[in-house]
Amino acid sequence: MLRGHRHAARLTLEQLAQLSGVSARTLSDMERGRSKGPQHRTVTALADALALAGDARQQFVELARDGRLRDYWTRPAGLCELPRLVDDFTGRAAELAWISELARAGSSPGAGVVGLITGSGGMGKTTLAVRAAHQLRPSFPGGVFFLDLFGMSPAPMAAGDALRSLLRALGAADKQVPGDLQGRASLYRSLLQDRQALVVLDNAGSEDQVRPLLPGAGTVRALITARRPLAGLEGVRRLVLSPLALPEVRELLTGILGDRAAADGDPALTRLAELCEGMPLALRIIGNRLVSRPGWDAAELAVRLADEERRLDEFKAGDLKIATAFAMSYEQLTDSARRMFRRLAVVPGREFDAALAAVAGGMSAGEAWDALDELVDLGLLFDGAAGRYRFHDLIRLFARKRLDEEPLAEREALTERMTSWLARMEVAAALNPPGDPGDHPGPAQGAAIQGHNDEDQSSLQR
Repeated sequence: MLRGHRHAARLTLEQLAQLSGVSARTLSDMERGRSKGPQHRTVTALADALALAGDARQQFVELARDGRLRDYWTRPAGLCELPRLVDDFTGRAAELAWISELARAGSSPGAGVVGLITGSGGMGKTTLAVRAAHQLRPSFPGGVFFLDLFGMSPAPMAAGDALRSLLRALGAADKQVPGDLQGRASLYRSLLQDRQALVVLDNAGSEDQVRPLLPGAGTVRALITARRPLAGLEGVRRLVLSPLALPEVRELLTGILGDRAAADGDPALTRLAELCEGMPLALRIIGNRLVSRPGWDAAELAVRLADEERRLDEFKAGDLKIATAFAMSYEQLTDSARRMFRRLAVVPGREFDAALAAVAGGMSAGEAWDALDELVDLGLLFDGAAGRYRFHDLIRLFARKRLDEEPLAEREALTERMTSWLARMEVAAALNPPGDPGDHPGPAQGAAIQGHNDEDQSSLQR
């Protein structure tokens, strides 16, 4: 039909391209049947350039619309499909509301709406994104697409390979996929331009991996999950996942256990919930262990988990292992950040600052700040007010296991150095109590440790 109207108007491809603003290559693809469902704005521009009116214009526009619908409903099945839902999903009401608002939000000219969910390993980023995507599916008739980018693996998916998968899911034949990254990204944005779709990019590893996969302006929404904050991404809306509150923890554990929860009893379940410290993956592992072993007693398992020396080993169920989630982040660290991570396991108390971290790491203040930033970015430390840091308790136990990578002499020197430094800080604090108008310790000496007591000191000596 396009070729017939062009011939009737006595126009060459180049002349029609100039009049309509549609490239000659695109026009050629349409006339040869390679593109049977061009976008509405393209069709309107062509109808104007060809001076089509009345029935001829309506038929021309409707034929392109039918082609677009046919392209959608015949896209390859099974490509970039959402993973299955977890029936016992619990909590995260505020986070789900945030994602729903993201889906309804308007975008500024030339920019799409992109949401980024970050958090440490085991916080349930993927589970949350999948849950939200299933709930929002009716709002996206153009399709919901899911792609694992393997950002924490030794071989993350290249952006070009990710685009190929997404293009195939959008209905592009292999021969239509350009060979270069820029061409693939351009075609990807073009196919999504007038489509009301949701793209979930799971487990992103870096900004460079994600940028080419972000849609342009329009009704498309993108939802990214990542351990790193991907601070270099411009114009994205950010959500950081924190540990679940204790009531949500209890509810999730009870949901996983199902019928046996009542028999296990509130005290045992509460203790198990406390030992998981709000980490959904830890709760999933403990719940699965109890469900798969009907004869096990929840109170007995809680006693086993109370032993710090063995606690980390108990958090495994089949191929689910809490240590594996932490190891993926640990392997991404630089050597200096790994060394600090291991050595911070010996710090007594629940919190510490950069000065004490520098002592533990055996490095300068500047190097300590860089290492701490790296640990926070990968979710291996939490940062809080007044420049203080803390471990999730299970991550601290993982760091303690990794301390075995240090030579024995290094570990002994670390213990001696930390003990000596802490003793000096106690003397300085006694000589200069809070509010004393006299001389005060410098920044490196003012690193008080919350919770430091005789028991913590004994732990350090061990």
